[in-house]
Amino acid sequence: MANRSMVRRILLLVYSAAFAGLIIAGILWTNAKRVPADEGGELAQGNESSQLERTSEMTTSDDDNIAKSEAEWQEQLSDMEYKVTRQKGTERAFSGEYWDHHADGVYTCICCGQPLYDSETKFESGTGWPSFYQPVDSSNVDEETDKSFFTVRTEVKCSRCDAHLGHVFDDGPKPTGQRHCINSAALGFDATLGTDRGSL
Repeated sequence: MANRSMVRRILLLVYSAAFAGLIIAGILWTNAKRVPADEGGELAQGNESSQLERTSEMTTSDDDNIAKSEAEWQEQLSDMEYKVTRQKGTERAFSGEYWDHHADGVYTCICCGQPLYDSETKFESGTGWPSFYQPVDSSNVDEETDKSFFTVRTEVKCSRCDAHLGHVFDDGPKPTGQRHCINSAALGFDATLGTDRGSL
């Protein structure tokens, strides 16, 4: 009896380990399929002129929200920008243009140009993604519960065009204690706004 009991315990442990392995493999496979890495390892980001083009080309409804078809977004954005902002993807850590960016200015939405984060609120989180402790205005970003990948997180989106930006966590520095973990591919950068913060 003791031997049979031992065999049952061993089999139970083996089955449990195998099941856990299948779950982990499934998560990794889903993540790789959902967020493919770009081939060159660098993300295509708009410069100031292309950001102005995005702003001038956008169509707005009466409440100033952006209304575009998926085909229009695909035409406007690079592959990575589209996957991140319109399909809720995530770029690889330490691969984006702005994770180690230290210029003075304002980070804007890559889709519609809305000001999102001031460089004065950016901090080194060690995560490999641009991190901020607050947006330029709380009305410029929306928060939504994200239950993907067997976890519950808070998604951050542009309030103007509904672009997925990243997630917010409660492990940031003072004064807010928040860490807005944002994809570089969701951001543009405007150095001129840094000298005119009163207009934001």
